[in-house]
Amino acid sequence: MLPTSPFWYDRPAHRWSDGMPLGNGRLGAMVWGPPHEQRFSLNEDTFWSGPPTSAPPAVPAVLLDGVRAHLRAGRHVAAGDLLTSAQGRGAEAFQPVGDLVLRTAEPGGGLVRELDLRAGVARQSAGGLRQEAVADTATGLLLIALHAERPGGLDAELCWRTPQLRHQIRSFGADGLALLLTAPSHVGDDADRRPVVQHGDGAMAAAALLRVRAADGDVTLDGSRLLLRGVTACTLLVDVRTGYAGYGRAPGSDPEQCLAQAAASIQAAWTRSWADLLAAHTAEHTALMDRVRLRLDGPPAADRRPLDIRLHASAVCEEQRDEQLAPLLFDFGRYLLLACSRPGTQAAHLQGLWNDSVTPPWHCDYTVNINTQMNYWPAESTALPECHQPLLDLVAELADAGRSVARDLYGSGGWTCHHNTDLWRATWPVGDGNDDPMWSHWPLAGAWLSLHLAEHWRYGRDADFLRERAWPVAAGAARFLLGILTEDAEGHLVTGPATSPENRFSTAEGPASVDLSTAMDLTLVRELFGFLTESADAAGAVADPRLLADIAAALPRLRPLGIGSRGELLEWHIERPETEPHHRHLSHLVGLYPGAALTDPRLRAAAKRSLELRGDEGTGWSTAWKIGLWARLRDGAAAHRLLGVMLRPATAGGGGVYPSLLCAHPPFQIDGNFGATAGIAEMLVQSHGDTLDLLPALPPAWPAGSAGGLRARGGVTVEHLTWSSSTLRSARLRAERPTTVRVTSPTSTPRTLRLPPGRPYDLTP
Repeated sequence: MLPTSPFWYDRPAHRWSDGMPLGNGRLGAMVWGPPHEQRFSLNEDTFWSGPPTSAPPAVPAVLLDGVRAHLRAGRHVAAGDLLTSAQGRGAEAFQPVGDLVLRTAEPGGGLVRELDLRAGVARQSAGGLRQEAVADTATGLLLIALHAERPGGLDAELCWRTPQLRHQIRSFGADGLALLLTAPSHVGDDADRRPVVQHGDGAMAAAALLRVRAADGDVTLDGSRLLLRGVTACTLLVDVRTGYAGYGRAPGSDPEQCLAQAAASIQAAWTRSWADLLAAHTAEHTALMDRVRLRLDGPPAADRRPLDIRLHASAVCEEQRDEQLAPLLFDFGRYLLLACSRPGTQAAHLQGLWNDSVTPPWHCDYTVNINTQMNYWPAESTALPECHQPLLDLVAELADAGRSVARDLYGSGGWTCHHNTDLWRATWPVGDGNDDPMWSHWPLAGAWLSLHLAEHWRYGRDADFLRERAWPVAAGAARFLLGILTEDAEGHLVTGPATSPENRFSTAEGPASVDLSTAMDLTLVRELFGFLTESADAAGAVADPRLLADIAAALPRLRPLGIGSRGELLEWHIERPETEPHHRHLSHLVGLYPGAALTDPRLRAAAKRSLELRGDEGTGWSTAWKIGLWARLRDGAAAHRLLGVMLRPATAGGGGVYPSLLCAHPPFQIDGNFGATAGIAEMLVQSHGDTLDLLPALPPAWPAGSAGGLRARGGVTVEHLTWSSSTLRSARLRAERPTTVRVTSPTSTPRTLRLPPGRPYDLTP
């Protein structure tokens, strides 16, 4: 088999993180392993530990008064210690289902495996056996085709392997093998942050089912294995179903019911040929991928080398950097978003849709102080707005679940969420009294998540969505903020107790993380209040006049952001020494990117200085954030430099990517992939208000190329964009409704255009 895409390898994936991810939003598989023992590691988006069996702790009504008293007296460590009493149980953990294992004889020929991003197909060829696999959206199934080109056909063994303790493997008719299992009732950490796994009643049930449809040869059962003998072609149909019944309800605990659902979905697709299934899947997937195109002019020869070889060679010598890796990384991010986030599914978590451990890093949960948000930065700008829907649904459910925490912990109206949540929509500060407030106590997640609803409206201008979903949810988050704002000694409004995730500062008593205000909190308050004010007329009757009046009164009283002695943007209430000057989080720069509130030239210069002081090194997702920040500062050379850091092969030191191109924290976190894709889009197109900036941060290393399909706020699509000699040559714009837009680029005179609805407008500088 000759590779048809640049995403290919001539060696096996011996580690799970080096595998090829497949997904249809609900059902995911990581394809890896040596060719004689292929593994399809399965995940289903609702298979989590839990549900929680204990409510957050009851806290005295005077708790916040005590914390604020400590802060006003300069007792920051004591304030943090007091806050730990408000911590509830930790978030639950996303769970692996197990591996479908395909064992064959050792192949004698060469290996080629590839991930066709455009078609959404994982392929492998070795020793006369061809393998194709897709996670199909229409049928909801993982579909695998095996084609034997060796004399006598294929002899193989299929079996299940799972890390779940409570499981059963049994036959399903003459051609099927079922895996019935139950998730842990709780996965957490003890006081020393060691994993704790508990099994009890009421936990999530699931069933995985494999059925084999062979064109010839024999398929027989041998205990807990399926044996294939003399098969020249067969299709494996796989599904996983769980007992999930909603975040506020106990899950079903009967694996038999889950098995019946899986059997029904497989039966519905049973009579369709592989050619028909593959053609339908490819057509749907390709249409979505083809909405956006990015091409950099340059030498194509490197495309024919295996991807892992290209990554290594590009990192060794900056002068010979492989620029074609950037469009591949961009495409991979869009592919991953399609794979792990579709309408009606759960939102993408720390590893998207994939996980191979019962006790995964950070529980594979939703870390909503940056990571979950970063997952969705490319959704609107790279033309996958329907993939944004699972996050928007999650936010709406958190708005419901977070009312009681806003009331009971803060005495406030509206709703809140802290830095972690899970399938069960936990909104309280997690940590069981053991965690540092620098990550546990940060109640501004609701505000930041609500801004994703704002962005969905700004890009699409869907008036019904604004009225029915975005404005009510954001208004609830704003009511919470108004309820917690308090005066500092200078009469400014602040959010204290406030933290800047996940950083700390030095005090005479030791490291502390709690202050009267932080730049991140104050920025998010301004961003959220600004959205509600901006959209009030379009929201019509749902826009609450009293809320808008309260916002108008509060905005000018918010504490101004400060600038420190080194010219940096201050992260905390006043200038404080950082315990980690090169900390991975850049929380205080949220108003520069992905936000837009940082418009004052002095503050933007201070943000740039902060970015310089933080340095280039960091975790994978931190590097991705820096790409976007430098792009927003219109520094294409710096953004390009950070792309080079992002594309380094991962090492134990931190950052980079695995041979699979998956982002390394390390370990694997998917947010860096999404952040990098969004950052590349930001280098090419930016839009705020009625201004559309074309090629605002084009790197000198990309002197010529083209892009198409990128979206701008206001319902405008940049259908085509070309440049050469680092100069804009042409652009084609299309607006969904009559739109007036001011178009700028670094190499042309700004002009104001009136775009007709639904018709292309060709712009030639």
